[in-house]
Amino acid sequence: MRCALIAVAVILNACQANPAADERPPLARYSIKQDVPSTGSTIRREIVIGGIVPFDKPYSELTVEQQRILKSQYERMGDADEPPFPVNGLRPIYLMLASGQQDLRVNGPLTIFVGVDSQGRATKVSVFQSPNPEMTKFAASVLLLEKYKPAVCNGIPCPMEFPFRITFESSLR
Repeated sequence: MRCALIAVAVILNACQANPAADERPPLARYSIKQDVPSTGSTIRREIVIGGIVPFDKPYSELTVEQQRILKSQYERMGDADEPPFPVNGLRPIYLMLASGQQDLRVNGPLTIFVGVDSQGRATKVSVFQSPNPEMTKFAASVLLLEKYKPAVCNGIPCPMEFPFRITFESSLR
């Protein structure tokens, strides 16, 4: 039986870059499981694994520490500033990409930056790394259709890029 597995790296080792991170308790590991188990099984397998931010929460529901980690991925972000973030959290994006990964069977990292305007609309994507052209088109479409909470700069909504990183892995189970 074949099962697609996506290893997610929303924030690439953000805590490892900070020596003080070793003093903090380990961060939770989040995952998304299949809605329905694979044929012949009663076990719902994980289809999305990883990340340090819960997949099903909008930015406003993240802990202060989770928000701090997200903000650490940006240069010069003040205490009152906020990065753009998907309005409904990351779950819908990852579920769509898991579906596409099952069809395309790609392996490897995908790094896309989504330009988000001050209204929370995705305006463009910049692809920096991709495992496959078809997955690039699919992922770009998914990310461009998503609604985002706009970034906040000095208390005012502003345009900013949202970095999106994922590593696709197919495995036979």
